[in-house]
Amino acid sequence: MTFDLFVGVDWSGAKGPRLPGLQVAACDASGNVSLITGPWTRQRVAEWLLDQVRAGHRVLCGADFSFCFPWADQQAYFPCNDDDPAGPGSFADVLEAACAGDADLYGGRFAETAPFDAHFHRRGVHGARFNRRLRVAEVATMDQGLGAPESVFNLVGARQVGKSSLAGIRFLRWLKQNPGVAIWPFDDISDAQLVLVETFPTAFVRMAGAGLGKVRDRETLDFVLSHFGEHAVPPALRDGRGAPSSARTAKGTPFALRSARQRASRRGNGEGLTDDETDALITAAALRHLSPQAELWRPPGMSDMVRRKEGWTFGIL
Repeated sequence: MTFDLFVGVDWSGAKGPRLPGLQVAACDASGNVSLITGPWTRQRVAEWLLDQVRAGHRVLCGADFSFCFPWADQQAYFPCNDDDPAGPGSFADVLEAACAGDADLYGGRFAETAPFDAHFHRRGVHGARFNRRLRVAEVATMDQGLGAPESVFNLVGARQVGKSSLAGIRFLRWLKQNPGVAIWPFDDISDAQLVLVETFPTAFVRMAGAGLGKVRDRETLDFVLSHFGEHAVPPALRDGRGAPSSARTAKGTPFALRSARQRASRRGNGEGLTDDETDALITAAALRHLSPQAELWRPPGMSDMVRRKEGWTFGIL
């Protein structure tokens, strides 16, 4: 299975319209990686990905949110609910019904909608059935020393991923309405032109041996990207508006991306990169490096039940 464009998305579940934490990076098949100019909305990221497919790319995109909720531990997404979704598809449909009126694929309303609200910890509201449940992939991530994922049922605090995941599931559902799109591991990806996988950037940083925290400086970013084979900026990709950049090199080659090192230099040594930007860059580079490894597409910890009900984090065995 081969791809020629690898996209890393540092996702955001915040209520817009401004989403500074939403960042996108791309890496070509040779390992050239760079940020793509924003600003971004969730809808625009979805449209930009389809633009790349229409331009002839086969795209592997990694995004850092949970593609579904825990099921295996209690054999249900929402225990004691009579209308518990049957699987990821019906989960997405139920979520969409609750949030369809909210702009830019925002998903937070679902956590306020009965009977599901009882399972969430929201600011000022501790649901009667709240439980910090984790999926099998998240437990495996901790067991392998690759990070400590937070439960999607917690919507409070800097590490919370619940809002991001709810918005992300709406994003996946919207993309799936288009031909040639597959969501791993739920779908057959063999003929897809756009494959989306769940990622956890902390795991990639630890795989590179770069410590336990977020990457915010140029030196650490260079170290991680070098581990995954990153080098110069690639030509002829599109910018965040979906149109070729007008910037040109001395030889007249169009460039639409800013290299990681250029970005860091522009900000200066004191300011550095945001961790949203570095997470996107690292994800894009790691996907190119790791995607040829067959065992990562069939991780031993992912049973058929887990594959069908919960999904998996790419890169975790």
